[in-house]
Amino acid sequence: MDKLVSLWASSGVAQLEAGQLIMMSVGMVLLYLAIRRGFEPLLLVPIGFGTVLVNMPGAGFDAAPLYDAMGQL
Repeated sequence: MDKLVSLWASSGVAQLEAGQLIMMSVGMVLLYLAIRRGFEPLLLVPIGFGTVLVNMPGAGFDAAPLYDAMGQL
């Protein structure tokens, strides 16, 4: 049971916040509009994909590379 609890705690679903969920759904709407409806696909596909990618919990896109470089000094 402890392994299941640690798996849940380290998963992205457990780290998901309300703001991330809202922004991921906005990104999905942008992707839907670009792919299925054809509204400015060259503009909306990168914006929608980037919005979904950046708001994934635990992906580490919120940490600047400078912090990683300073930690190695």
